[in-house]
Amino acid sequence: MSEVWFYLLADATQATRQQFICRFGEMVIKRHRQALIYCDSDAQAETLDDLLWTHTSPTSFVAHSVNFACPAPIQLVTTSFPSQGDILLNLTDELLTVTGYQRIVEIINPESRDASRSRWRHYQQQGLTPELKPIA
Repeated sequence: MSEVWFYLLADATQATRQQFICRFGEMVIKRHRQALIYCDSDAQAETLDDLLWTHTSPTSFVAHSVNFACPAPIQLVTTSFPSQGDILLNLTDELLTVTGYQRIVEIINPESRDASRSRWRHYQQQGLTPELKPIA
């Protein structure tokens, strides 16, 4: 059964959100995991592609690819993606029906808590137990 983790960021700025995503990418690599980052647009995927190359720790290397252009432990995707895998970070407001991932990660947007609440309830309706996780 999938774990569902929700993170509430300190503020709703784009910079805070991007910083979290970069740290998330570093942790995925450090722990030898694989992740899909589901982006809401091609522009967002391109921005994150640049950030993962330039805004991570100087001692880290976050190998990633956009829309499966090449094999990499982190894939930034904007369209369809496999129904199962290791970790899925959802950056959209879509209600995802995927239970084939070990862990599903959501970021609560303080500016649109209603969408986050809808996603929380949606996972509960799928028989999953979402958890609110602190930012470490």
